[in-house]
Parts: sequence; structure tokens; C-alpha cells
Amino acid sequence: MALNQQWILGALMLLCWLCLIYVLFVAVRFWQPRLREWLKESTEQSLADFLIYMPASQFWTRFSVILAPVVLIVSLSFSLIVGAVVATAGFISTYFIKNALLSRRLSQVNRQLPDGLDLLVTAISAGLSFQAALEQTAPQLPRPLRQEWALMVRLTKTGEGIYPALANFYQRISSEPVLQFLLTVHLGLQHGAQQVIVLQRLTQSLRQQHYAVERVKSLSAQARMQGKVMLLLPVGLFTVLHYLHPENTQTLLETSVGNLLLIACLGLMICGHILIRKVLGMAYAD
Repeated sequence: MALNQQWILGALMLLCWLCLIYVLFVAVRFWQPRLREWLKESTEQSLADFLIYMPASQFWTRFSVILAPVVLIVSLSFSLIVGAVVATAGFISTYFIKNALLSRRLSQVNRQLPDGLDLLVTAISAGLSFQAALEQTAPQLPRPLRQEWALMVRLTKTGEGIYPALANFYQRISSEPVLQFLLTVHLGLQHGAQQVIVLQRLTQSLRQQHYAVERVKSLSAQARMQGKVMLLLPVGLFTVLHYLHPENTQTLLETSVGNLLLIACLGLMICGHILIRKVLGMAYAD
């Protein structure tokens, strides 16, 4: 009898554990998409606050405070020269990464701007003012243009006015499409022009410009790939030769004349790549 009670108690415990695991599994399946979306939005907002809206002096000050302990530890562990190299590499890599992220954000805003103007034109045509249309269209836009639109709305609500808000938008996204949007809205609000017609023409013009840039990129894809191959092929060929026959590259690596030749070749390769970018022009536009 006692054995049967132990079996029943064990079965109940196992059933409770299975029910708890099932509830946890269902809860995870239910909340996983929402948590993922929340994490994505919070991460993008944090990166935007850290990379876009933070003043440059404050950004580099905080980065220096974060990097200083690392440089100090490396300097004490190895030498001052290694610490100086780590500090220099940290600042240079951060500078290029920050510029790459900002350039990517700028290109995304430029691509999304015509769609945002379409929504703005629709809202203004429905009888809303420019500020009200801006506020109504902000939640319907994709990121990162939604963040820029929302920031302009916040600036107008805090008493900055529409002109400082637009100027602040252009200060963060310094591009030709944003400048055209700024001038169009400024002239329309100041002189009472027909904003709907002007914004519609601006949207059509921006789409045509984007189409022209994409067409140039498509037609010059082979030339751009050729430029990348010509830049990387000598490096790959030298690496393979050094791995297969080290004696063939010994003169270039172990003599001063060979080192000068390598530096000259590297400089010529970089100059050639820059010239190809200059010749292609709009093919490299973001």
C-alpha cells in the first residue's frame, strides 16, 4: 500500500514538472517574438543615441575613459610601445566603424525619404497642417527615418519650431535629398507655396535620382569588381608564393630595398583603387 502511494506521488510530481515545463515552453514561444522585437528596437535606439545623437566631444570622451584601462593594462603587461599601438588602433578602428555606421544610416534615410514624402503629401492633402502631418506619418515609416521623423516631432512639441527641427535633421543627415526637402518645406511655409504639388515633384525627382544611381551601379558592377580584384589579387598572390616558396619572397621581406619596393607597390595599388573610384564616380554613391 505504501509502495502504491509512493508511485502515485511520484507520478503526480512528474506530471507537475511536465506541466511546468510545458507552460514555460508556451510562454517562451509566446513572448520570444515580442522580446526579440523589443531587444531589436532598444538596441537600435541605443546605437542611435550613442552614435547619432551624442555630441562628438562627449562620444570621444566616453570612449577614451573606456579605452584607458585597457591601454594601461596592456602597457603594464607588455610595454609602452604596445600600449600606444593598441590606443592608436582603437581610435582609428572606432573612427572608421563609426563613419561606416553613419554612412549606412544616411544611405537608408535617403532611400526611405521618397516614401516618407508620399505619406506626408497624402496627410497634407487630407487637410492636416505640416506639423500634424509629420506627427501622423512618423509611426508608419520604417527605421531609421521613423526615428528622424519622431525627433523632429519632439523638437516641434518642445517649442523649437519647425525650422530649427528641419535644420537639426539636415545637420544629422547631411545629404542632397535632405537639403532639397529642407529648402522645399522652408520656402513653402514661408511664402505660402502649394506644398502638395512641390513635394510631389520633389518625390518624383528623388526617385529618378535614386534610379539613375542604381542604374550606374548596375552598369559599372563589372568595373567595380575588377577594381577590387586588381587590388586584392597581388596581395593574395604574394601570400601564396610566400607560403609555397619562401625563398622567392625572402629578398622582398628581409632587405631594405625589398621593403621599399613592397611599400611602393602597396602605395601604387591604393592610388589605382582611388583612381578607379574617382573615374566611376556615382557607382560608389551610397
